[in-house]
Amino acid sequence: MKLKVLYVSSSVGLGHVTRDYRLSRLLGWADVTWLTAGRAARYLEARAERLHELSRELRSLGDSIMNVIKDCRVTFSPIGLARLYLDLRRNSRAIAERLDLEDFDMVIGDEPWELMMSGLSLPQKSVLITDITSLGSSANYVSRRVNSWVLKSFHRFTLRFNVGLWGDGEGFLRYGQIPTHESYPEPEEGDYVVINIGGTDAGLRLARQLEEHLTKVGMDVVTLGGENFVSDPTKVVAKAKALVALAGYGSLVEASIMRKRAVILKIDKHFEHNENARLFEGRKGYRVLSCSEATPERVYNALLQVLREDPQPPLLRDASYDIASEIERLASQDSLT
Repeated sequence: MKLKVLYVSSSVGLGHVTRDYRLSRLLGWADVTWLTAGRAARYLEARAERLHELSRELRSLGDSIMNVIKDCRVTFSPIGLARLYLDLRRNSRAIAERLDLEDFDMVIGDEPWELMMSGLSLPQKSVLITDITSLGSSANYVSRRVNSWVLKSFHRFTLRFNVGLWGDGEGFLRYGQIPTHESYPEPEEGDYVVINIGGTDAGLRLARQLEEHLTKVGMDVVTLGGENFVSDPTKVVAKAKALVALAGYGSLVEASIMRKRAVILKIDKHFEHNENARLFEGRKGYRVLSCSEATPERVYNALLQVLREDPQPPLLRDASYDIASEIERLASQDSLT
């Protein structure tokens, strides 16, 4: 009999669900039910995965986050923050009222914010996947309180893995990263540039401006992400001669693994994007720009520069097998003390 596992994957973008699906393929002993929403749910449906019925009722945090990201810039307006918080509360209440964790032998959560907010008691066999261990600076009282809650909530899980591109965090196992796919096509240099804005609409307006300008100057362009949802973009990315990509986890992991030249755009005031992009600064084949300075002309000039260079991406380590082994070890224990 396989163990019944609830896998709660964040619905912010597609970086979470793609790495989660990759990891789940290594859990042959698990009968997995997924809980997520929005484009992440669509990604799993395209792969005939079983979704918990609540997935169709939860609001996508990928959409909700747009209340605090405007034109590729994080804003802290009270109205936007309130709307995001209300969506989180709505989802967490639905989970508290409708989700019975006793139906499952194990829970795996990839930054499962609503589950943590629900107040439900986690089973003894619980696993956390995250690429952050805080929500940025703790420079003021509010941010300190929020980060304290985040860390306390993360530590409710028995096993905790930091799979980020940067940072450590006490109390987290850190073996490396989880790639976004089981395998990648053999990269080759095609004749087009890919603009990849990831799984949200945060860079949609900028992408349209870039696509128009690059097309005018004679470049062939393919735009991925946002409303141009593609369940598996790796074949398109593998044949690109260069990328223009937001600094999200999945996009940068793919750029590194397939050794693709890239102009990396970081959302203004987005601490995670800033740290992700920092890993590529000063490397041949890469340029980093904030969205506020990423005019079409500057992006075009940056592309011309990286196209003359041999890319030297940061070395990432596929930690999928190590993490899967640790989870299986936890699953096989009769009881925990």
